Amino acid sequence: MPGPAQLEHLIPLLDDESPVVQEALRRELTGIRKELPERLKALDRPLSTEEEHHVARLLEPARKAELEETWMRWRWLDQPNAQLEEGIAQISAYLSGWRTQPGDLALRLDALAEEAYRDHGQMDARELSEWLFAMREGTVRFRGNSKGYYQASNSNLFWVLDTGLGNPISLCCLYRLLGHRFGLDIQGCNFPGHFLARVEVQGRMWLVDCFNRGRFMLAGDVAKHHPAANPALEEVIRQPASVDQILLRILRNLDEACERSDNLPLRHTMRRLASKLMQEEAASS
Repeated sequence: MPGPAQLEHLIPLLDDESPVVQEALRRELTGIRKELPERLKALDRPLSTEEEHHVARLLEPARKAELEETWMRWRWLDQPNAQLEEGIAQISAYLSGWRTQPGDLALRLDALAEEAYRDHGQMDARELSEWLFAMREGTVRFRGNSKGYYQASNSNLFWVLDTGLGNPISLCCLYRLLGHRFGLDIQGCNFPGHFLARVEVQGRMWLVDCFNRGRFMLAGDVAKHHPAANPALEEVIRQPASVDQILLRILRNLDEACERSDNLPLRHTMRRLASKLMQEEAASS
């Protein structure tokens, strides 16, 4: 297993045109891919942009295989919030690149929850929504990515945490997972065309539009007065979205984003994950 000294000699070979050298590099780097970011820190210099690209290329087959092999492990967890966080962490870590591991997401969410608690103490669902999405002194922590609505990065919760931008479902998932750390029961509403959060406050059910500044709407009013109101829509509003529904919708968003950007390799990977999820769902029903 190469240490820092050996890595220093391997890096200049990253652009070597020999297939034999490339295969040897792939095996060496794949064997230490989870420790590689820390090992690279011990070197005197960071990787160049071109070197980063070569490392990503060499590690991509192993990363894709690992994602597809371990994808459904979130089903082994007992609690829906844990299942959702694990599923999103797997997708987001893959989208983020070879330096990111699924376990990193819990650390990032824990840190955000600690920041929220330092700022405001224990919060209820409405207060947490305001902390996350409301405009304060000309700034907002998280908001809808209107200009890049169909970007695949909107489905990457690491990217959402870094940029403060997201699509409706990623922002709702952030709200739910952060709320869980405050002991809040925040669900999802599989609303057609625009995913919403779903919370109960003082005995009344509310839908929360995390994409639009965390706006609270009485669920009953939406069911009655929405232009598309019908019995099927009322049922969607009454029933919280399942973890399967949420993850499948994220994967379908990625499918559409990849189609728009002509990223066929990523699209095929997301479709395989969706297919495995639908097969498991059918088998368990």
